Amino acid sequence: MEPQRNPLIIGAGPAGLTAALTLARNGVTPRIYEASEHVGGLARTPRDGEWRIDPGGHRFFTRHKEVLDLWNSLLAPDDWISVRRRSAMLVNGHYVRYPLSGRDLLTQMGYWRGLHGLSSLLRSRIGRGMRRIGDSANFREWGTDEFGHYWYRLFFDGYVRKTWLADPNEITSDWANQRIKPINWHSRRERDAVDHDVYRYPRLGPGQVWEAASAALIDLGIVPSLGSRVVKIRADRTCWTVELENGDTASGDAVFSSMPLRLLVGALEPEPPRHIRVAAEALKHRALITVAVALRRRYDIPFNWVYTPGEAFQAGRIQNYSHWSSELSPKDWDGTYLGFEYFITPDRELWTADDEHLRSLAEADLHALGIDSSLIERVMVVRSHFAYPISDPARDRSVALVRDYLRETHPTLHPVGRNGMHRYDNQDHAMLSAMHSVARYFGEDVDPWQVNTDRSYHESGVLKK
Repeated sequence: MEPQRNPLIIGAGPAGLTAALTLARNGVTPRIYEASEHVGGLARTPRDGEWRIDPGGHRFFTRHKEVLDLWNSLLAPDDWISVRRRSAMLVNGHYVRYPLSGRDLLTQMGYWRGLHGLSSLLRSRIGRGMRRIGDSANFREWGTDEFGHYWYRLFFDGYVRKTWLADPNEITSDWANQRIKPINWHSRRERDAVDHDVYRYPRLGPGQVWEAASAALIDLGIVPSLGSRVVKIRADRTCWTVELENGDTASGDAVFSSMPLRLLVGALEPEPPRHIRVAAEALKHRALITVAVALRRRYDIPFNWVYTPGEAFQAGRIQNYSHWSSELSPKDWDGTYLGFEYFITPDRELWTADDEHLRSLAEADLHALGIDSSLIERVMVVRSHFAYPISDPARDRSVALVRDYLRETHPTLHPVGRNGMHRYDNQDHAMLSAMHSVARYFGEDVDPWQVNTDRSYHESGVLKK
């Protein structure tokens, strides 16, 4: 007889909602518990009247047809728009296009600087010889090897310190091969073809997808329980019981968890062995505060993202929402709409700063951009607590210890998604980990931990339609 299936899902971000949809399409009705008051996780779209905010800048692309099919099932074709990726690094007053182009590096900031950077890169490559930087390299070693000391210091050292909140010597380089493209030395025509990266984007921001996912689940009788923080997860021989902050409990045959891995281990009963708890406690996150600023005047900033590695800015990155979708702002509005992103650890004082203090930070960064803060029409603040897992030297060993312990001791507990697996995955990989975990729940021989293990740059050969 087929055993009764009544799984529990912790978290209503992309991974948790994907797990729920996949289970539902296989005839299983899960229950979903989300700590916050919204669905979508970091991929939500907070609103203030007619203003919409994308806290992280979410491009929709994937190599995996099952992910693409799910997106297409949630939104109609006219709810998607095509967005050309245009990014730049703002260095010494110059917008230098990213991914970096050899032509721009040699000419845009002056020929002397260009030649200095090129000679530094050549010295790095000659000094390296045939030796390749391995997986164990830290980010500084990887960056110096890839870009030369001069261009690494100019573009990446300050940016990594500001956004990862750590010395580059203390950050592993494994994520860099997927996230940072090498210098493009193609001819202008070839470069323009390579750089014409077009991605899909929901007209009303990324949260439009996950609000549609929630609505689809509600139509099936599966209503995500919002404001339901899980504080205890108890295991016995036959079932799981989760306890919510308000004292309510729920029981099921399996748990799919996208809550931060360190919090999952801390909530488990019986308590895991001390070395597992110590490993989990070593896992760190960055929080993100987004300050969205609407300006009455239109400024010509022709980029989606502007990275700000220099000390003149406190923000690590600036989004230009008008280049994502015109529908993130009110209809017929013709000003400039920017999002200043501040990366902090969750225990920093800035996390509890009031909106006025955060507004003052954004005003200072506007001044660094050369923009008069008196033109501000509206300011909105969005805080994202566990936004990005940090890839430090303790990460790989700690995650492996926790993963192996959970596999052996709790085979019906399935960590999924970016925070659930403590991996700096893209949205599609978080979804795929959930799909594979559901397949494993049904008895298939698949390993969700093998999702996104390719070291090569993963934005090539993507599916977009």
